[in-house]
Amino acid sequence: MRGVVRYLDRWIHPPRRAFPTRAGWFVFLSPFVLGTAAITASNNLLFILLGATLGTIVLSGILSERNVTGVRTRIRPVGPAYAGEPARLEVVLEREDDKTGYAFTVHERAHSIWQPWKSWGKRAPDVLVANVPLLERGRAKVIASRRFDRRGRAKLARLELSTTFPFDLVHKTRDVDVDVEVFVRPRRIDVARVLVEPRSRLGDGDLHQRRGAGLEVYGLRERKEFEDRRRVHARRSMALGRDVIIETSGIARPVAWIGVALEGASEEAVERTLEHAQAALLAWDADGRSVGLCLGEDVYEPGAASIDRLLDLIARAAPDAKLADARTLPSTWLVASGARAPVQAKEVLVVQDDGAIRVLATSEAA
Repeated sequence: MRGVVRYLDRWIHPPRRAFPTRAGWFVFLSPFVLGTAAITASNNLLFILLGATLGTIVLSGILSERNVTGVRTRIRPVGPAYAGEPARLEVVLEREDDKTGYAFTVHERAHSIWQPWKSWGKRAPDVLVANVPLLERGRAKVIASRRFDRRGRAKLARLELSTTFPFDLVHKTRDVDVDVEVFVRPRRIDVARVLVEPRSRLGDGDLHQRRGAGLEVYGLRERKEFEDRRRVHARRSMALGRDVIIETSGIARPVAWIGVALEGASEEAVERTLEHAQAALLAWDADGRSVGLCLGEDVYEPGAASIDRLLDLIARAAPDAKLADARTLPSTWLVASGARAPVQAKEVLVVQDDGAIRVLATSEAA
């Protein structure tokens, strides 16, 4: 039965749908009352009201169709998305003829084909709804929110574009073909007590000397992707045609990094492990440390990538990610319950399905 409904939902779905609003129900039912009263009473005024009502219905259908035709929709995420929190999505409406449009709504179709009225009821936070009151000069942009419950790759359901222009009598609706993909980061939690102070540093606890935002000018070099644009040297960048930053004398920055092992663990243990890894990286970065991460085959030593890049790596992590074969690995590892820690691990923190962390010695981890 589900297959039949899905087939009908895909192939018999009309290109335009119109469902009356509360005021529309009154207008659509009034011709029956006015027609019966006009014929019974032979009153010309009632016939005029009947004609005006029918004309309003016809005019509403024509103008609403012109309003919704030719409108394209683009949606993209704005900023990071965390599981369980509202994510910001930019909704852009564009029109080829640059004409003005009114009273648009872009929303996910969370209902079946047999329950269209649910589109315009109260919305849950896990459904995208964007209201665009005015499409001026053929373009409009709004920011909407959408909550995603789980980490990883997420897609929106079938999207619809509807309008109530001009008389707010019907929701004139059509499908919108938009392919939106959002990578959702794990839920944000407080950093665990055992991870407040980093236990794994380059050089077995020594401060890692890297050139950073010091005081004395050292020279100029090409800007890397994750580095702050405020350090860009304007004149030299314009002369070379690429971003060049001011390199300063090195200052000692405390560094910290951590490894994450997931292969062979349960789904819940994997998610809890990634949540703890994210919380630790965020806390260390807020303390001014240079952070790094080893996750699967991706190894980023402290200072080799921005914090956003590391968190995006966690959002894309696969549960069956195999350990990397690299010379330099962190000595402290977060290991999901059921997974194996690498032989280089000096301290192993096992994360259970409920999120509890158990510290193991090297002999126990082996």
